Amino acid sequence: MTPRTIGSSERLRTERLSLIPFGPEHVDDLHALWTDPDVRRYLWDDEVISREVASSVVKASLASFRKYGFGFWVLLPSGGDDIVGFAGLRPFGVDGEIELLYGLEPNSWGRGLATEAARAVLRHGFSAVGLTTIFAGADPPNIASLQVMDRLGFGDEHRREIDGVESIYRSLDSFSLDRV
Repeated sequence: MTPRTIGSSERLRTERLSLIPFGPEHVDDLHALWTDPDVRRYLWDDEVISREVASSVVKASLASFRKYGFGFWVLLPSGGDDIVGFAGLRPFGVDGEIELLYGLEPNSWGRGLATEAARAVLRHGFSAVGLTTIFAGADPPNIASLQVMDRLGFGDEHRREIDGVESIYRSLDSFSLDRV
């Protein structure tokens, strides 16, 4: 992965969402989202994370934006101020792979917002940053997340064990951008 510097003020918009890069002002809202029992079930393997962990994720995202041109965004409904979720990219694994992550608060499930946000993040990663492959993973019981990957065109499924938990990983290449 070639480092690319883009300011952490890179905002994205979709038809129904504003995506704003994580900032220190989002820590409390993200901590509340990430400790919701329905959200943390798959995102944090049901661990109740501390506020400090949420703060460290925000700091790592800011550093990633400075170094690579990508990180995590909070999701706000267009014209709204309440965070309904997050989406973004992060380096993971030993080979410098890039992973797409997303999550929504339960009242926003089933409306296509995760797909919409993930599509915007993928386009940013492929077009603005120049990534060639992006991975996404989910625990096997997380059917909704697997369906988002299907809608976005992720393929080449393989399984990985991460921290003792089996996950399904799929990849999407930049040549698939026209489908995204």
